[in-house]
Amino acid sequence: MKAADRVAFALLALLVFSIPWEKSLVAPGIGTVSRVLGSIALVGGVVAATLRRQVRLPNFALTLAGVFVLWSAATWFWSYYPEATVARSLTLLQLFLMAWLVWDLCRSAWQQRVLVGAFVLGAAVASLGTFARYAMSQQTYYKRYAAAGFDPNDLGLTVALAIPLALWLALRPGRMAWLWRVLVVVCCGAVLLTASRTAMVCAMAAFAVVPLAWRESTPQARWSGVGLLLLLIAGAVGLAPKESRQRLATIRTEVTTGTLHNRTTIWKAGVQAWKLRRLTGVGAGAYPKAVEPLIGVPGVAGHEYVAHNTFLSVLVETGVIGFVLFSAFVGVLLVFALIQRAPERALWLTVMLVWAIGVSTLTWEHRKAAWVLFALLMTGWSRAFRAETA
Repeated sequence: MKAADRVAFALLALLVFSIPWEKSLVAPGIGTVSRVLGSIALVGGVVAATLRRQVRLPNFALTLAGVFVLWSAATWFWSYYPEATVARSLTLLQLFLMAWLVWDLCRSAWQQRVLVGAFVLGAAVASLGTFARYAMSQQTYYKRYAAAGFDPNDLGLTVALAIPLALWLALRPGRMAWLWRVLVVVCCGAVLLTASRTAMVCAMAAFAVVPLAWRESTPQARWSGVGLLLLLIAGAVGLAPKESRQRLATIRTEVTTGTLHNRTTIWKAGVQAWKLRRLTGVGAGAYPKAVEPLIGVPGVAGHEYVAHNTFLSVLVETGVIGFVLFSAFVGVLLVFALIQRAPERALWLTVMLVWAIGVSTLTWEHRKAAWVLFALLMTGWSRAFRAETA
């Protein structure tokens, strides 16, 4: 690897590390720490590609993602909320460039493990920030805690996504395996403090990597995974703060007879708005404006009604065309996961499962955490049929 590539990869690793806790460090007039590091990493990646005189050709999933970004930008022409569409399109473009950067610079199994580890360490930082706010009784909402700048639900899903990554890293024998297992405990503790019902379900689902990778795991990895899952359950039943346990205990009733914290009302309004623009959608980022005539605006100043469901958000905002493109993108990622070697297949199928559960109640089509993990999945696929010892 040339010096420019090494520098660019180091900058990329810093970017990935910053993503799980990015909102806790924001520079006025500049943005989050990940935005700053992302700009620097992109420059480093462009310089490295220029010096090597080669750019890695995009894979099929990345190509579909690019087409989806272009279609989202095209919805500006008929958007209910053009300003929001411009902002969303720029965000999606930045996410696409970040995914390309991962695809171009991460070419070995070692590099993939470094970036996966960087994400887990970043999630640990966000988790420790959550513990700190709990220790100082700094509630985000009533008796719910999250690292500074984060919504508990978003923080909970981000941390839950790190759990299968850490368990996968712990499959490799050695002292580092115990570090990753400790970080699983840290992440589980943060999920409990968020009292996010969605994040709790996601955290439980994250342990699917253990049985999926059972045959390829050592006895130590198997039973430590089972023990960590039991510890998470014990936390939900008796170890977490009383208010967190009480809220988490309502998961079943909220799903079967509740409104998922008024989300069903927002979803029904979204479906009605989509029926007016079935094919082309109401415009990327325009969901709040589209449902406003139907359900008004939230009572809290400065808040807007978002979809709280990524798939519905994509359907309403970009129409059937955008939904098909996004679904094809996710479908190809699933195929990429399925054709990888057993441990990696277990990891990425679990990550996609956790993501799918989480985004069923969150609007995450424009979140960095999801896109960087999608890009890492792609890098694993590229080595699926290639012998590699690194």
